[in-house]
Amino acid sequence: MANQLEQTELEKVQGLVTTVRNAEGEFFRASVQKQEMEQVCSDLLQTMRDANANLQAAMNELKEKYGDIVVNLQDGTYEDAPAKEEEASQPELTVVRPQ
Repeated sequence: MANQLEQTELEKVQGLVTTVRNAEGEFFRASVQKQEMEQVCSDLLQTMRDANANLQAAMNELKEKYGDIVVNLQDGTYEDAPAKEEEASQPELTVVRPQ
């Protein structure tokens, strides 16, 4: 006759094995998702860099054509950018926290 664990001991070991297997499965799923998200983030970062470089190039072209301007992105109107002295005389932005 084979040796056998008590029923409560067997159930405890079975429960622990199930917990370990479930945790391993979740870990591996999360690892795959993490790798996928890292690739997505890398792709998005490159897209942002490319878009920023394109924007900078477009702004440089506009500056060559129109000089220093401020463009209204909603309707395309523009006006001359404020002079450096005017910018310096504007009050500094501060954050006030309610008490």
